[in-house]
Amino acid sequence: MTDFLKDSPMSPPNRIGKTELFDLLVSLAALTFAFSIIIGDSSIPGAEILFISAVGVGSGFLLHEMAHKLVAQRYGYWAEYRANGMGLVFLVAMAFMGFIFAVPGAVVIRKDPYIPIGFHRPEADTSIEGMEMMAGREELLISLAGPMTNILLGLLFFSLIKGGVVTGWLFMGVAHFGFFINLILAGFNMIPAGPLDGAKIFKGSRLVWAIVGIPTILAGILVFFGVRII
Repeated sequence: MTDFLKDSPMSPPNRIGKTELFDLLVSLAALTFAFSIIIGDSSIPGAEILFISAVGVGSGFLLHEMAHKLVAQRYGYWAEYRANGMGLVFLVAMAFMGFIFAVPGAVVIRKDPYIPIGFHRPEADTSIEGMEMMAGREELLISLAGPMTNILLGLLFFSLIKGGVVTGWLFMGVAHFGFFINLILAGFNMIPAGPLDGAKIFKGSRLVWAIVGIPTILAGILVFFGVRII
C-alpha cells in the first residue's frame, strides 16, 4: 500500500532508515503473530506455525512494501514505510477473535510534481500538462509494483507445490501459506477503493486495472473462501 502527497522527515535516499527499519520489524512481528494465531487455531502458536507465518508474511508483506519503495525511488521520490500503530493493535486483537483485517501501514511517498527529488529528466515535457501525465504514469507504476510482486510470488509458490520441489509438512505448509497470503494480498490491494493500490491503478489506467485486477480479485476470493485451486 502507498500513501502519496505527505510530508515526512527525510532520511538519505535509497536507504532504509532506522525509523523505517523499526516500523518494518514491528509490523512484521505483529503480522506474523496474528496470522500464526489464525493458522494454528490457538492462542499460543508453536515454533513451526510461527515459521510458516513468518515466511509467508515476510514474502507477501515485506516484498510488497519494498517494491513500492524501490519503484518510487527509481523515479527519484523519497519513499519510506511507516507503520500504523493503531492498525497493528487492532490486527492482533482481531486475530484472537478469529479473523484478520490488516492495515499495518504504508509506504509514504513525498513527491514534487515539478521537481522530483533527486531525479532529472531533461527530455521530459516541461508543460503543466506533460508533468501531470508523467506524475500519473509514475503513480500507476509505483502502485502496481506491490500487487504485481504478490502475484509473482504466488506463482512462485504455486510452481514449487505443483513441481514437487517442496517436501515434508513444514515446507509444504510454507509453500501453501505463501501462495495463499500472496494471492489474498494481491486481490485485496487491487480493490479500487479507499487508500488501496487498486484505487490508484484504476485511476491511472482502467485497462491495466481490468487486465490485472479483475482476475486477481476473483482468484483471491476463491482462495479466501476455501475453493481448492492447487
